[in-house]
Amino acid sequence: MIRRVCAASMAVAMAGTMALSAETCGGNYKVRPGDSLSAIADTHYQDASQWTVIYRNNREMIPSPDKIRVGQTYRLPCIAGKPVGLPGGTPIDPANPVAVVAASPAEPVTAERLQENRIKATARQARGVDVRLLAADDFRPFTNRLLMSSGLITDLVNRAFVSTDKVGLHKFYWVNDRSVHLDPMLKEGMADLAFPWKKPDCEGAAATTDLCTDYVYSEPMFEMLVVLFTAKGSGVTYAGEGDLAGLRVCSPLGFNAAGRGGLGASYLIQAGARLQQPPSSEECFARLVDGSVDAVAMNEFTGRVVLKDMGLSGRVELQLSRPLAIEGLHVVAHKANPRAAEMIAAFDEGLGVLRDSGEYLTVLDKHMSSIWAGL
Repeated sequence: MIRRVCAASMAVAMAGTMALSAETCGGNYKVRPGDSLSAIADTHYQDASQWTVIYRNNREMIPSPDKIRVGQTYRLPCIAGKPVGLPGGTPIDPANPVAVVAASPAEPVTAERLQENRIKATARQARGVDVRLLAADDFRPFTNRLLMSSGLITDLVNRAFVSTDKVGLHKFYWVNDRSVHLDPMLKEGMADLAFPWKKPDCEGAAATTDLCTDYVYSEPMFEMLVVLFTAKGSGVTYAGEGDLAGLRVCSPLGFNAAGRGGLGASYLIQAGARLQQPPSSEECFARLVDGSVDAVAMNEFTGRVVLKDMGLSGRVELQLSRPLAIEGLHVVAHKANPRAAEMIAAFDEGLGVLRDSGEYLTVLDKHMSSIWAGL
């Protein structure tokens, strides 16, 4: 039953004035005794597997998915019109309950804010040096020109640079062959920054690789779970590193930089997996359904989108009980660019402005609602 949040109205001029009501979506949930992430997801999304959404959106408070604390308050994003009635939610259109009305910037567009934006734009123009941003269409739902605002990460990158006046104007360039983004395009100065890229474990085994020694990374814009996708009925499960020994695992090229938790080509090989790395996600899933591999390692969102497009969602399942790793998505610059550190610092500043103002969460809720509604 949908609960309604009522705004009391005072009957000053006439009697019988009824309270106004507005449905809300998303909001804040306070953890109760006996709760688990899957139980919260089952109650509020009617889908226990959505625990990963809650985990990802509250990573700073949750050290591990099985370690949540009574009394903590978690942010539950709006997904396909759920959950409703929580405090701190955003209004939804009663004519279209899936659409979030408050998907505009967190702050109202006032004359003062417009003037502030004009001042920042003038300052950026005065600096006279554009920032050339490099992206590709093949990383849905994060970057693709056919998506709303060209994808979640593109939207965040654009807003972050709008929020800072430390660099010149920014412009997006789309090159769909991601294999050339870092080398030679960034390395030889054909572009200034590329996104979204994963930062390898530069304090571990990858510390001496080119990706660590030659590149500068921003703060993470978004963190996602990397999971194993397995064929339904295959009996393949993942409960710990030992389960990877001898497993034929497919991880597409460009998706295998190590994240927190260690996932990467070297980690999978060291764990005893027999790694295959074709150029595309589609090839990995084709191999999974024809029995050429036992599992596919990929972030849950890209995997879900590709499976839907291939018509394979009913034949593949996600091993969500234990993620392989947590991966962050970053903006990256090559150290050969003399402005690399300056541009990354400017981006981080703009991203910080988005987070502090609440605009980051608004953008995240808007895109995540659209992403989950499409899956």
